[in-house]
Amino acid sequence: MKILPSSALPRTLDIYGKDFSSVAQVFINDVASPSVVVLSKNRLLAQVPVLLANATLTSVTVVSNQLTVSPRSLIKFEIPPVSSKVSGILRLMQVFLKILLTTPGRDIFAPRVGGNALAPLSMYYSESSSAGIISPIILSVTQTQRQIITIQSQDPTIPPAERLLSATVTNAEFNQEEGALIASISLLSQAGTAATANLAI
Repeated sequence: MKILPSSALPRTLDIYGKDFSSVAQVFINDVASPSVVVLSKNRLLAQVPVLLANATLTSVTVVSNQLTVSPRSLIKFEIPPVSSKVSGILRLMQVFLKILLTTPGRDIFAPRVGGNALAPLSMYYSESSSAGIISPIILSVTQTQRQIITIQSQDPTIPPAERLLSATVTNAEFNQEEGALIASISLLSQAGTAATANLAI
C-alpha cells in the first residue's frame, strides 16, 4: 500500500493499494476516517479525522468486509450492522478460523472439535522461551485441518471451493512488544483456490 498526502482540504490522504473494491472503513492512527471516497479498485481518498489535524500520522488501516488477498491482510472479528451469507474460499476461511480458535469441550454439540489455538496464550513466556508458543500453533493448525477434512467428508453437498485440501503455517513469530502471536496460515481448497489468513492473537 502506498500513501500520499493530498492537497485537498480538509486534510486528506491519497491511498493506493491492491484491492479497495469492498472497503468498509479506513482507520488513521486507529481513528476512523469521517469520509472515504473509493476512486478505483486500487485508489481511495480518506479524510484525516479532525483530532489528528496536526498530528504525525503513523498508521493507516483499510478495512474490507470481503476477503482480500494480500500478504499484509489481517483478519478481524466483528459483527457488522448488516449480515450476509458467504461462500467459496471466504466460507472455508470462516469455518477454519472458527474451529482453529475453538477450545475443545466448549461446543456442547461437538465437544471434541476445536483447534485449541488460544490455549498457549494463557501461559507465561519469557523472552528466552517465547519460541515455545510457536510450536503449539503449528499443531493447532494441523489438528484443525484434520478435523475439518473429517467433518466435510461426511457432507457430500459441500462444494469443492469450500472443501479444505490443506492448511499450512507459512510464518509464525511471537512479538514481545505487543505480546501477540503473529501467524500466517495458507489455506487451499479442493477447487484450487487459495487464501492466506494473517492472525494476531
